[in-house]
This record gives sequence, C-alpha cells and structure tokens, in this order.
Amino acid sequence: MDTEAVVFGLVRFDGEGRRVGEIVLAFEDAHAAEGYARAAGWATYAVGPLRFSASVVAVDVRPVVV
Repeated sequence: MDTEAVVFGLVRFDGEGRRVGEIVLAFEDAHAAEGYARAAGWATYAVGPLRFSASVVAVDVRPVVV
C-alpha cells in the first residue's frame, strides 16, 4: 500500500452509548464506505480516513502456559 494514499474505514455502532459493533476496512473513498453502509442497512455508523504506519512490524506473540 502506498504510505501516502488515503483509505477509509467504516464503524457500525450497536445500541445505546455508541458501542462499536463492527469495523470494515478499507475503502478507496468515503463515498464507497457510505454506500456499503447503506446497502447493508446500517442505521448508525461513522466513516473516517485511516492511516497505517509504514513502520508496522508483526509481533511474534507466544502463549504463556502457567
């Protein structure tokens, strides 16, 4: 992914208090995210730009056995 490119994410809220129910990534523009939400019948959601750090490295996580 181009580190300068802007992509958008979509957050669906559930119930009272704006609890997050689902997150969908990544859309080319806000209009595409909005269209997805409407087609899915989501009533309460937010669309916003996403940024991914170019320096992100996967972390090796090992289970701890006690």
